[in-house]
Amino acid sequence: MRTRYIFLALILMLSGCDAFLAPDRDNVYDEEKLKKHAELAEGVLLKAYGNLPGGINHTDVATDNAVSNANANVYRKAAEGAWSSMDNPFSVWDNAYESIAYVNHFIFDVVDQVQWSADEWKNAQFKLRMVAEAKCLRAFYYIQLLEAHAGVGVSGKLLGVPMIMAPVDVNGGVSKGRDTYEECVRLILEDLKYGVEVLPVEYGMVPSDVEDAAAWEAVYGSRFSNRVNGMIARMLKARILYHAATPAFNPENNAQRWRDAAEAAAEIITLHGGIEALDNDRIMYWMNEGNPDILWRKNFQNSHNWETDNFPPSFFGNGRVNPSQNIVDAFPMASGLPIDAAGSGYNPASPYADRDPRLAAYVLFNGGDFKGAAINTMTDRNDGLGQIAQRSTRTGYYMKKHMNQGVSLTTGAVVNQRHFATLMRYTEAYLMYAEAACVAYGPDQKGPHSYSAREIIGALRKTAGISQPDTWLAGISGKEGMLQQILLERRLELAFEGFRFWDLRRHMDMASIKASVKGTDDSGATSFVVEERKYEDWSIYGPIPYDECRKGLEQNKGWK
Repeated sequence: MRTRYIFLALILMLSGCDAFLAPDRDNVYDEEKLKKHAELAEGVLLKAYGNLPGGINHTDVATDNAVSNANANVYRKAAEGAWSSMDNPFSVWDNAYESIAYVNHFIFDVVDQVQWSADEWKNAQFKLRMVAEAKCLRAFYYIQLLEAHAGVGVSGKLLGVPMIMAPVDVNGGVSKGRDTYEECVRLILEDLKYGVEVLPVEYGMVPSDVEDAAAWEAVYGSRFSNRVNGMIARMLKARILYHAATPAFNPENNAQRWRDAAEAAAEIITLHGGIEALDNDRIMYWMNEGNPDILWRKNFQNSHNWETDNFPPSFFGNGRVNPSQNIVDAFPMASGLPIDAAGSGYNPASPYADRDPRLAAYVLFNGGDFKGAAINTMTDRNDGLGQIAQRSTRTGYYMKKHMNQGVSLTTGAVVNQRHFATLMRYTEAYLMYAEAACVAYGPDQKGPHSYSAREIIGALRKTAGISQPDTWLAGISGKEGMLQQILLERRLELAFEGFRFWDLRRHMDMASIKASVKGTDDSGATSFVVEERKYEDWSIYGPIPYDECRKGLEQNKGWK
């Protein structure tokens, strides 16, 4: 495992491309010199930030939400039966542990050795803030590891991953085994508790009891936006508690876990402004880095990569992600009624008319508007079904979500637009609360809060454009019926954001995991099978990497 040696790589990186040409020692920042330069020492922490996910997470193409038109797509190959402990595109192992090594090195070997400010108060506050950031980043990466690699081991015990909470002496090797899942959650919550206690809810907000606003601004000012803050720490806390409450990791259905998850998500909702803070702007959040639904994002850049991957061929794109008929059918009518419900008004001859507005915002269907033109996904010689190998749609649909239609890919007239990777949205907290509260209190009971699961889902649907009154939602009775509706709303709201692959596994929904992925060859009136999913029952949990098992780590049951 890479640990202290990672710092050597950082030194080489900071010293420039000619590091291997043996420059004068005065021009090389070794570890001791880095400790005397705060901006360089901070680079150890920033490396962990740099490893945060970027771009669009395409794991939806390994679910019933979509397919890829690229034969070599790693998620497509995994879904078709190639997923193994030696070939695992869902693994986060190396990136996560590398980032954790940077964090541990920063906390234990760097932060106390650096003078961050000549002012005593600011120096102490910088240390507190950056240690809190580091601990929250460590929690982030451990949550990723649990999602991708925790599971029931061959011993029959529910296991997490090795929790490396301090720098490792690489000369002595790493002999630590997998910790129990419960121990992993406990240590993650300890890190997040520190973050919640130390970090401001939002950078740039000066507390009323602060006497020196300028000093506060220097340490906690708005220039640190997009660094971990107290709200992000709370979202991470809600995520791990929600993870621990869901069926695959809560086999005894411990009710307290659901209450804990509901409480954590409710705190975020309350701080964000309650139900009233939900509005329609969130539906197109990717078009504005200042969108109020965005809690955490990476820095923006001008590019056209996402559009090159996913624009239809007629607009010089590769049409990579093709939404399925499965998810198209999951969107209700604008009235809120499912398309197969009695009286819904659904017309197979005009299947996209009067539908939930999110469908047209997220999916490009036949006759749909794109850059002011009506797209023909059926018979057009470029955009039509299967017209151009590995560029045209395989399902009859293209992805519209995440796309900035201001981008031009025309040869000689390429136009870039602003893009940013969204790491967290407030919508996620509303959905986690709705599910946890429904299990913990019931569909309409509010527990200690001013809103119920039904009210949260009602607000999400209303602001998404479902007509009111929402008679379908009002007519759902019983906890199980409401839970299914909540999970549907989670699928729709978070579509193509990388949630569904693990959502299905946390809920042990093998029927959906193995569902055939469908497309349409006549504008949605009928469907055909595009891909069969070849997942084994044990793929509820992802595997431990094969090389780590060779070193002695216990594998999850079923995996070789």
